[in-house]
Amino acid sequence: MKQKDAQKIVIFIILCFIVCDVNFLKANDFYSYKSSLYIDLNKLPVYVHPGFSKNLASNVPDANDSAWKIFQPSNNNSRVVRFLEIDEIPKPRFFSLKVYKPIEYTFLIMFNIQNKNTISTVPGLHLASIGDNWEIYLNGKLLKSEVHLTKDGEIASHRSYRDVYMPLDSSWLVPGLNILAFRIIGEPTNTPVGFSFAHPYVITDYETIRNYNNNIWNFGFCVVYIFIGFYYLVLYLFRRRDRYNLFYGLFSIDLGLYFFVRLNTVYQLIADSFLIMKIEFISLYMVMPLISTFIEVLSINKTRWGTRIIVIFCSILSLATIFVPSPFAHDLLKIWQYSALFMMLYIFGYAVLWDFFSTAYRRWKRNAVTQNRTSLGKQLLHDLLKTSLGNVVIGALILFCTAVVDIFNAIFSFKDLLLSRYGLFLFTSISALVLANRYNFLFKQLNYANDNLEKRINDLMSAKLRAEKNEIKYRSLFTGTNDPIALLDKDFCILECNGAALNYFNLDEIDFSSSQEEKAKLTDILYADQREQFSLEERFSEARDRLLHSKQPVEVQAQIRSPIGEFKSCILRMESIRSSKEIEILLRVIPSKIDELTKGFIEGREHYVIENTLTAADEITQHVSKNLTKYISAEDANFLKVCIREIVINAIEHGNLEITFDEKSRAQRERRYFEFLQERKENPKYKERRVNVEYSITKERAVFRITDQGKGFDHKKFLKKMADPSPDLLEHGRGLFMTLSAFDRVVYNTKGNQVVLEKHFSK
Repeated sequence: MKQKDAQKIVIFIILCFIVCDVNFLKANDFYSYKSSLYIDLNKLPVYVHPGFSKNLASNVPDANDSAWKIFQPSNNNSRVVRFLEIDEIPKPRFFSLKVYKPIEYTFLIMFNIQNKNTISTVPGLHLASIGDNWEIYLNGKLLKSEVHLTKDGEIASHRSYRDVYMPLDSSWLVPGLNILAFRIIGEPTNTPVGFSFAHPYVITDYETIRNYNNNIWNFGFCVVYIFIGFYYLVLYLFRRRDRYNLFYGLFSIDLGLYFFVRLNTVYQLIADSFLIMKIEFISLYMVMPLISTFIEVLSINKTRWGTRIIVIFCSILSLATIFVPSPFAHDLLKIWQYSALFMMLYIFGYAVLWDFFSTAYRRWKRNAVTQNRTSLGKQLLHDLLKTSLGNVVIGALILFCTAVVDIFNAIFSFKDLLLSRYGLFLFTSISALVLANRYNFLFKQLNYANDNLEKRINDLMSAKLRAEKNEIKYRSLFTGTNDPIALLDKDFCILECNGAALNYFNLDEIDFSSSQEEKAKLTDILYADQREQFSLEERFSEARDRLLHSKQPVEVQAQIRSPIGEFKSCILRMESIRSSKEIEILLRVIPSKIDELTKGFIEGREHYVIENTLTAADEITQHVSKNLTKYISAEDANFLKVCIREIVINAIEHGNLEITFDEKSRAQRERRYFEFLQERKENPKYKERRVNVEYSITKERAVFRITDQGKGFDHKKFLKKMADPSPDLLEHGRGLFMTLSAFDRVVYNTKGNQVVLEKHFSK
């Protein structure tokens, strides 16, 4: 799937998600448009009285009783009535561990029904929140009880629930004045005791309420989040070096868990709201550390100091939440809410925007050097829409805006809209696409093979006609030579080739009228050693850059895969030619042949000094190893050549240029390795350094000595680890590991900047 198509799909899913999620709408508007019976309790006074009795719950408040407190409706139809809003109740001290004995209050709301006979459906009650222990009465009759106290009057199990709804028996309603009473029991300084959310608090059709609280859609997304998280954890287990899979998997699971504990469905699994609150707070605290770690590991393969501070801070909050009482835990939540803005500014401003702008600026500068000039604004717009990091910026921007709105709602208006669910969903979806592109090459190869097979079956009847037309074209373009010749585009896709090239590349046929995605690619045909999984693409990328900036032909040593899995060495000579549209590449294959000197070779000794270029490493390796075929098989000789090349390249990169493995990996990931290598080579500190390559071949053995002018390394410690190699070690030391197995003797000098390789020939 193309990235542009994937973006359209994500946007379409987001729009569907917003349209289908009824919680996005304002509760009052939804009920008023959908229901014949509608009573907004937020528009009625709430009477509060200390203590509880059946008399208080079933009678109109006594005007002479000064203990009654009245909470009038708010101007914006949004009201919170908690124990914390009652003047007589002790106010909590910030970060106080003191726990008060539970007290109880009676909350009473009176409403009128003009004509009971007009109620044709089952009525229902919906409360945005209620806690801690509670009972609900209608005209003195008990509707529902969630009181769980010990013999000593302490709360045995907490029941601070959100989105509580239930049907009402219409026979309990009376024409005229009706009394809805609530017995509220809780610790006086605990935040959620009472009505802790702003809205909705309504009486309407029960079917309407049930549809409004349908959690199937949101529950499905929780399952998707958790499934995706476990999927990427499994990917991490199979490929440990891709640590971004680990952090993305944990982030997705944490996100699914957080949204799940906010659904009223969770009360069917976990009844105690205190435990649910701890899970909700801890999962909320860990969202930002996991997002920040994922973004930085994905972009720079490490975490910065800012992310480490966020991880430590949120881990402390999470650990403290496990052990402290509920009032203290809500104080920790306030600390997080105020600090979350600063954490988001760091993540969005530095980890996302800074990396995006710096990468786009470097790409703009490179384009300016190659005379592909464009304005910086156009470059930024292009990278924003067409690159993975730019897509992450879009998702992060939406997430940042929605999260800020949610934080301000939670602090000041007590609304439970949770708009950040949409930003998080978009950010998660884009991140999943970014990670999926990491494996795009393997999927592309598989799809190419499947499409090619299907095309062979469907086009079997027309193959003869295409072959005849192509034969005429081939003869007109490439007659007069038996050398394999092909015409390539700048991406090394084969546009035209002669019959010799078809045979040499082991290709049955090519449909030159096929689309760009279906064309055969030269780099897919060539043999690539597993230890050099980046080197083949890198070498051809370098050759392309040289062709684009120079009129001189470029020669690249390569190996062609045979049908039985073996390979044959050759030299690919490439020249750039300009067509009417764009630059194309004329490729001529020069098969490697054993010259007469190699046939008559007995023994020899030579000494070379080379510059710090990969081309020089290829040439010197080919030269010093070509006479090995006199005494060993071509397969063994090629294996030794690969090992010598790895050692020479190590001497250039890690010896003379002092490039670390992390620096090389990051440059390769950013597709600027050759630019980075050129910058390092031009550095005055390393510019004059050279690599000495000496060899001696006799009938009995071959000896190669490679010396660089770098600082050396602790080869004893490294060779000791090679005795029992780990996957991470082999990832950065596979060349030396195979060299140890290929040669009979591998000896480093004390400094570690010189190695002697010795191979004995069997007599």
